[in-house]
Amino acid sequence: MNTRFLVESAQSGAETDATRFRLKGMLGATEYASIEALFSRLAREVTAERLAGFRRGDGGSVTREAFSFLGGVGALGVGVPADRGGHGHGLTGSLAVTTLLAACDEGGLVLGANVQSEVACSWLLRAEADICETHLPRLVSGQSIACQCDTDPSADEPTLAEVDGDEIVVTGIKHYVVNGDQADLCFVAARMGPSPAIILIDKSRPGVSVEKVWDKLGTRSIDSASIRFDAVRVPKSHLLSRHGLRQMIVWNEVMSRLRLSIAAAATIIHGCVLDGIMAHASARRLGGRPLAAWPVNHHALSQAAADEQLMIAGVAGAVRRLGRSPDVVSRVAQLKWFCVERACDLARLACDLEGGRGYMAESRSLGAYKTLRGMRMAGGSQTTMLTIANHTLANQAETEPHTRPAAVEMEIA
Repeated sequence: MNTRFLVESAQSGAETDATRFRLKGMLGATEYASIEALFSRLAREVTAERLAGFRRGDGGSVTREAFSFLGGVGALGVGVPADRGGHGHGLTGSLAVTTLLAACDEGGLVLGANVQSEVACSWLLRAEADICETHLPRLVSGQSIACQCDTDPSADEPTLAEVDGDEIVVTGIKHYVVNGDQADLCFVAARMGPSPAIILIDKSRPGVSVEKVWDKLGTRSIDSASIRFDAVRVPKSHLLSRHGLRQMIVWNEVMSRLRLSIAAAATIIHGCVLDGIMAHASARRLGGRPLAAWPVNHHALSQAAADEQLMIAGVAGAVRRLGRSPDVVSRVAQLKWFCVERACDLARLACDLEGGRGYMAESRSLGAYKTLRGMRMAGGSQTTMLTIANHTLANQAETEPHTRPAAVEMEIA
């Protein structure tokens, strides 16, 4: 199986330049200049060949050494402030890592690294000082691996947390946990009384077990697992966040950064697929003319090129708004939906244009489609993204009936 769907071998100079160009469009010239040296250095270190060397068997998930490698080259905790033990490059640095991983891995590490850097590190920065000082350096270095445990079997089977003296007791099961099989630390969403909470659980504690490692269609370079918590006891200090306005603000901030990273990754994958299928459809002839010259194909590829510009502009707008705009949660949800949906559409078209090769495991377009199907579910499903957007628009229509809906605005970077 070809596990490097965007590159035939190591990431080529042309592909690196294309990724650089798209990242610059997403960040803007000034912001890109601040992380250009970081991007160039990591582009030399983080290559498809090197990442493929950490894969298990024939296209399996990466080993722990992949996280140690990423930590060693400074690709984890990039956005964590330097005075807290990170690399201090902020959101722009995190997106630089995301775009590189999207261009030279099959997508799993985009999710795994962002759970580590954007989700877990964000929770630890808000934890008590001794907890942060114990765990944050190990996540940044890649010595430890983290997972975020969100998905319950159903709404009727929530993971529950109860206070018992100086301890919290957690019981439940979480499905589809990215990094779940190899993780050392679990950040568990649980219901504590009537309210939600985030609780840190060391996976080595009694009562924690991996119940199943899922076999996935795409994003296979990172594992997804089901984890059971059977009356697991942790100190009360491991309660990282609980109910109220602060919990909602923090949760929305953490998830918006993750969804923005997924949108940026989908934009890069879309661009790589577009470059590849344009070259193929321009060289491949059918009925005396290139595939790309047939009106139906020309229209579809032109639409994909227009979509790419909208995706880049959308990410650029979200980068500017994150942390500054009250409606950023809805906007990022809409953006994640749009970028992943349009990239899926293009990958599916590219499979058809490749003909018989588009059905083969070695097809780069088919590999992209598998990855993007996984990204549809990551950070909240596409249905969840539309639900967030629709609720926001409905509220806006009721409270501000004479304003222009945010969903129809388009910011051009």
